[in-house]
Amino acid sequence: MISNTLLTLAPILFPIIAGFALFSRPIFEDRHIYVGVMTFATSAITFFAAFMTSEELITLWRITDTLSIAFRLDYPARAFSCLVAFVWPLVTIYAFEYLRRRPPVDRFYAFFLSTFGILIGVACAGNLLTLYLFYELMTFMTLPLVMHSQKRESIRATISYLLYSLTGAAMALGGFFFFQVYGVSMEFTPGGVLDMARITANKSEGMILTVTFLTLVGFGAKAGIVPLHAWLPTAHPQAPTPASAVLSGLITKAGVIAMFRVVYYVVGDDFLRGTWVQTALICMALLTIFTGSMMAYIEPHLKKRIAWSSVSQVSYVVFAMMLLTPDGIRGAVLQIAAHAMAKSCLFLSAGVVIYFTFQGANYHYADQLRGVGKELPITMTCFALASVSLIGLPVTGGFTAKWYMAAGALGLGNFGLFGIVILMVSALLTAGYLLPIVTDAFFPGDDYDYSSVVPFKLLPLKMIIPLLLLSAGTILTGIFGGSIIEFVNTRIIPVLL
Repeated sequence: MISNTLLTLAPILFPIIAGFALFSRPIFEDRHIYVGVMTFATSAITFFAAFMTSEELITLWRITDTLSIAFRLDYPARAFSCLVAFVWPLVTIYAFEYLRRRPPVDRFYAFFLSTFGILIGVACAGNLLTLYLFYELMTFMTLPLVMHSQKRESIRATISYLLYSLTGAAMALGGFFFFQVYGVSMEFTPGGVLDMARITANKSEGMILTVTFLTLVGFGAKAGIVPLHAWLPTAHPQAPTPASAVLSGLITKAGVIAMFRVVYYVVGDDFLRGTWVQTALICMALLTIFTGSMMAYIEPHLKKRIAWSSVSQVSYVVFAMMLLTPDGIRGAVLQIAAHAMAKSCLFLSAGVVIYFTFQGANYHYADQLRGVGKELPITMTCFALASVSLIGLPVTGGFTAKWYMAAGALGLGNFGLFGIVILMVSALLTAGYLLPIVTDAFFPGDDYDYSSVVPFKLLPLKMIIPLLLLSAGTILTGIFGGSIIEFVNTRIIPVLL
């Protein structure tokens, strides 16, 4: 019988150790074999652990009587870990083909594989110290991914990413010290860990609210919340496409996961409900949603447009989470799953377009993609499916997520109605910056020179299979959204609210 401790720690430690092993002498002549085996093994272990472990707190290292590195596979951790375990291998397969012309691949795979484990560590953190340490580790592990090309632009983007991440982490660290003093425990506990008797006696409610706000904004830097958002549209386009896919689709969610833990497991939703902190975070999320959509609408560069879209779409999750209602939690969980697949698919599709250059077009810019659908029909079909999910059209996961967000916002009265208006405007802007790419790709117009179209050639399966599975996932999260909602209703909401 496999111990609960081993099953809980294996998905975290196994890929980290496997990644660092790549810095040693070659294990296989073809590193793809090693990376593929380690990645798929990690995914298998993660799925197995998600179904076979209990919610027991596993302490890896006890520093003091009150400080420890500990992990727990509760249901939010299981859900996000399984999402990561599904998307990460697909992006890895894609990277095998994409990075053939973009060395050094050994360094990339080493950090990429290690980041896999660190991201699961963020999800499974059992206390705020563990969460903070893995949050910081993830920043430093992803820096080489952004700086992969070592060009001047990528180095500048990496520096920007580092400065914003460290600023946010410093704000979160300040919160850690306060919560340690005013908490009855450092272990994540549904409903929060604050010592309300002590806070009331010291008349510290205002101070704790301010600290909570700064902590949430700090962790929100990874999610790209205004005003700590500028790094995202700078760093993601400079990274290789596989790194952009996980940075945007999954790693931005680390900020959301950290905010989720603070709101529901450290401070508690009852303490925040109706306060200025809730109002301020909702306003910041709505501002980010609108800003990201507007900037994406006017951005001509393809990867930057998709990156600005992530600024907007990730804040949908923050908005839903801060509603502090059951419908808000449902919408947040669905949006995390739908956005992870849709945004990964968009970046991988853009990578195919950039990877295969054809005659007479600059495939780095959105307004020069006429006729791409004639040359890359499968790729652009996948791009279209991911786009309609981000817009929120029916049957897709994006539609179901936004439906629950709107339902949750109605409970806030006129303020909630304002939020729904922003969501609708953002959806229209999303359609405005994604659908023209699709229509121009498949319907370039009568004046298009069809003689310049390169005869259709099947792309490598290493690129096509991930695109097909991710685009299918954007639809399946909508079709089977009821199953996801049932999981949230039975496993997450009863514990939190």
